Amino acid sequence: MSINEADSQPQAEPLVTSGPGALLRKSREAKGWTQAEVARRLNLRVAVIEAIDNDHHKAGVALTFLRGYVKAYAKVVGVPEAQAVAAFDAMSVAQAPTDIPMKSFSKKTRQQASDKWLKRISWLVFTGLVASLVYWWWQDGGAQQMGHDLAPISEQGAPLEDTLAQPEPSPALSQESGELAPLEPMPAPIANEDANIAPIESDSVEPALAAEPEPQPEPAPEPVANPRLLTMSFTDDCWIKVTDSRGQVLSEGLKKAQQTLSLEGEPPFRLILGVPGAASVEYMNQKVDLSSFSAGRAARLTVPKT
Repeated sequence: MSINEADSQPQAEPLVTSGPGALLRKSREAKGWTQAEVARRLNLRVAVIEAIDNDHHKAGVALTFLRGYVKAYAKVVGVPEAQAVAAFDAMSVAQAPTDIPMKSFSKKTRQQASDKWLKRISWLVFTGLVASLVYWWWQDGGAQQMGHDLAPISEQGAPLEDTLAQPEPSPALSQESGELAPLEPMPAPIANEDANIAPIESDSVEPALAAEPEPQPEPAPEPVANPRLLTMSFTDDCWIKVTDSRGQVLSEGLKKAQQTLSLEGEPPFRLILGVPGAASVEYMNQKVDLSSFSAGRAARLTVPKT
């Protein structure tokens, strides 16, 4: 075989494994769903669905999570999960990088050393702040305590000085006999001029005080009834549906025991109660009578009755 013949022969192209994107996209389009619809059903971002449809596995999501998303995508659109996962695994192996850069441990060591120094400096600053606060508190507390200790001493000094300044009384000497003269008696206290005033008898005061009527508490005003308000409470599970006169559904569904509702709309209200005995209805601050409805059957009524 000549060289020209060898060059003219077609060379074998490298095998390219297709991912699950095309298969999933066809199934999705067959159902008439958009990427946004699938993303809403799977609670994912639209960018992730676009990446799966285009077999682009570098959408900022780890391969482990992306593999699970592919499996959930296949289940939603009706594609066999094993087939979609196998196609994803084959494509992941084909697109795996061959050269993995070596990580430098010197940067990590320098970072750790820097973190240690920052921790030490932070501890030193914190310790200094605590020491400053303790010193300030000690100084302020010591001055206040010294002031409290000196205050009683200054208060006690004034009576002591007054006592020393006053001379003791000495008995007077008689000029003629040289004997001690008796001390003159102290004058009797002057009677109070107001002493002749007769005391007020208490018996005359008590009737006057007793005659005064005690103030009666004012009665609390009754709450103003709201004709647009309907109140409901439940003692057991009960299915309800409440509609106002405009046809607007104010509440619908199963209500639990001990639950209360305050509904506001245009009266009259149309009510459907699955268990009438478990419900209590109040309108215009008055309880609606539900005793006429038999147990075991749903109750249909209008509040207020028209």
